[in-house]
Amino acid sequence: MADERSVRPRVEPVLVTLPDGCRLAARAFGPEDAPPVLFVAGGDGTMLQWRGLVPELCVDAAERELFAAAGCGSSLSADLRVVAYDARGSGWSSRSHGVCTTTAQAAADGLALAAALTRRPFHIVGHGLGSAVALQLALASSSLVRSLVLLAGTPGGDRLVLPGREVVAARGALSVVLDEVAEAGAVEREDLEELEALVRRDVESGFTPDFVHAHPALLGHLAAEAARHLIAEASFTSHGFSGMSAVGGRGEQFATHDLVARLGEVAVPTLVVHGKDDAILPPGNGQSLADGIPGARLVLLEAGHAVTIERAADVSAAVRAHVLLHP
Repeated sequence: MADERSVRPRVEPVLVTLPDGCRLAARAFGPEDAPPVLFVAGGDGTMLQWRGLVPELCVDAAERELFAAAGCGSSLSADLRVVAYDARGSGWSSRSHGVCTTTAQAAADGLALAAALTRRPFHIVGHGLGSAVALQLALASSSLVRSLVLLAGTPGGDRLVLPGREVVAARGALSVVLDEVAEAGAVEREDLEELEALVRRDVESGFTPDFVHAHPALLGHLAAEAARHLIAEASFTSHGFSGMSAVGGRGEQFATHDLVARLGEVAVPTLVVHGKDDAILPPGNGQSLADGIPGARLVLLEAGHAVTIERAADVSAAVRAHVLLHP
């Protein structure tokens, strides 16, 4: 595995205290007078997910080179005020106040953070489960939201298009191993090897086979990072941590997410971007969002679920154009 320093922020983030006392870790880049854009992560819920579009989040020169070699060289912070943050219970944010189990709760966190850091109307970009949170936020506070970008998202409910059997099977096997690690309280060598293999398989499922073949070093780096994160989550349980883990909280959010009936209420300009080869949330999910949101525009790209990395330049151009068109 890569050295731990390669996945930690070089500069400690700003800590924003929410009304209930929870502190969210955030970082802001770009001109202070530029249009503010709140980036809401899915996946593990950390701001590091946005390195493809905001290379400043890379923790050192070596990591930045890995992303640059995959086409993630330019940054949206050049002409936008980018705000990225770790979700409650993830990354550098507080764990002492529990985790969000619904997208509405997570949206309330994002709104409070945006109000503290932007102090004016803002744009929202969400990826995966972060798109569900972004959608909830836009519905709750349309007067504060200028525009919305939903990357690899889903409306949930009866419009949810499930991943393929291979993805489901791989994640099921990974969950079994993590449960064994948590129960044992330690990672045995054979468990670690199996875990790393399953995590690598899971990470690769977010990209097209051509991208995986072309960028083995980056995929290895992302897999090692994900394995460390999952082991850390499992260790909370094995050491007597009471309460739901961040991984469990996001699982609950996904399971209960259903905004199908409210898509017609979205009153802000919306751009939907989805990978044509997304095996985790197939493109039918993006099509349902675009069909249900009034005036939404759909962009389909030759990419998998990790469209922010695999097609970083195209996603950056689409986000920038959408934001600047609706200042």
